[in-house]
Amino acid sequence: MPVVRIWKRDGGAEEPRRTPDTSAASAQSKAGESEVSGAEVSGVQSKSTPEGEETDGPAPSGAQWDLEVRPQHAIMTSRIIAAVLFLAFAVGGIFMRTGSTGVNFRLADQLALILFGLLLAGSVLMLTRPRVRVGKQGVVVRNILGDNEFGWQDIRGISFADKKSWARLELVHDEYVPMMAIRTNDKLRAAAAMDRFRELGAKYTAGNPA
Repeated sequence: MPVVRIWKRDGGAEEPRRTPDTSAASAQSKAGESEVSGAEVSGVQSKSTPEGEETDGPAPSGAQWDLEVRPQHAIMTSRIIAAVLFLAFAVGGIFMRTGSTGVNFRLADQLALILFGLLLAGSVLMLTRPRVRVGKQGVVVRNILGDNEFGWQDIRGISFADKKSWARLELVHDEYVPMMAIRTNDKLRAAAAMDRFRELGAKYTAGNPA
């Protein structure tokens, strides 16, 4: 399967860089010409350290991550779908008193239908959980359940596999972990996140090749 490699830790030959959106994103993000600033982009939060200044020991809470990415488009879509599902079941439960067959529904039946709609909406909202955090200590990937933390010594690079909707974190021993927080449908925001990830990867692995 063709893979577009965005960053390689060993600094070797790379395939031509492409952004997730091959039309609009490529015009906005060119290799080596632009850097993502520390300013916050919707869906991508980036904190930078003053040049030449390093902080020893654990960073203070809320300032330990240089980059935090969440899937903006997926979050918005999931919230809309969850709201529609809940409202549909809630309205059905409230007005469901007598069916077309003459069956009478009790209050318990109405409440059960509303609760079912609430559970469905909650399940859809699980799709808003994916997140990627990048910092001096490594990378933390959360897809749907749980966080997985990887030190820089275990990371080889990041890439976009052909026809995949999200990026993946390449690990040693030819393993990889999907990063559902960086998605192609976020277009320029995904490109900005990949650019910043590449900068941080080069910074924190400098002098420590794989």
